[in-house]
Amino acid sequence: MKDLIKKYFKNKFSTFYYWANKILIAYKNNDFAELLLKSTIPNNINYQYSDDIRKIICDLYFEYCNKHAGGVLSLFYNLKKGIHGEELKNKAPKNLKTFFRWLKKDERWLKIKNKIKEIKKQHPRYEVKEIGLLQMDAKYFVPSKFPVDKKYYVYDFIDEKTRLALGYVYDKLSTDNAIDAVKKAISDFKNIFDIIITRIRTDNGSEFINNYRNNQKISVKKTNFTQFLTDKNILHQTTPVRSPQSNGKIERFHQNYTKLFVFEEKILNAVSLQNKLNDYYYFYNFERVHKSLNFQTPFNFLNSLSLIK
Repeated sequence: MKDLIKKYFKNKFSTFYYWANKILIAYKNNDFAELLLKSTIPNNINYQYSDDIRKIICDLYFEYCNKHAGGVLSLFYNLKKGIHGEELKNKAPKNLKTFFRWLKKDERWLKIKNKIKEIKKQHPRYEVKEIGLLQMDAKYFVPSKFPVDKKYYVYDFIDEKTRLALGYVYDKLSTDNAIDAVKKAISDFKNIFDIIITRIRTDNGSEFINNYRNNQKISVKKTNFTQFLTDKNILHQTTPVRSPQSNGKIERFHQNYTKLFVFEEKILNAVSLQNKLNDYYYFYNFERVHKSLNFQTPFNFLNSLSLIK
């Protein structure tokens, strides 16, 4: 029996027993009408739409676009309110997905989309012209989200031109740790990549600047961090308040950490976390190709700039 069910019912035992039960009931009641296949057309007339109604509503939508600059939602809800007559109110789609499907199958929909693409303003990609202009930011690692034994902070640096990146692990955010991270970055960027840092852009964190507020006026007092950069002939820039996009490259770089530790099972301390990140920095700088660099690695892109010079 099992072999027959597998052969003729595709191994669906529930289907076999369902029909076996229906056949027994039909023989018992001497009523075989229940065994006949029934139409799957919905009984509700509201969901049986005619081609004429579809054409009227599509015409109405594109008239909305021309005269009222209206969208799909405005027409959909106006039809539901009965603004365009009771007949269309009763015969229009009750589901927004059906409404969209009608419009997208109309050839005029593609024409509108292509027109929008033509007139849409294309913003040029922001790129700097010099090497040595760095973005700096701190990324925190907490045990609830990463495999670490306690909370750590990583000061990361990325060169805007070449996308070369390095970072350093610390147990807290402070001006002293930020200065120490910059010292390491100055040394490593010079020794590894032969890049001299001329500018560092940070956010408005307390380890970078001090904000004093009085009567809604803000004055910025230089910290030891800014003074250290000045002594090293490095310009310190800060982003506008609540504008992380101004440091967009380092912010995007930090998103990579989410995927980096997905399969990490070992709980990391400060040393092992730094080693893990160092392996990633090597891959990022020397092996991973970047679309923004014409599918070159950051290090190869740096070398290509040197050849041009």
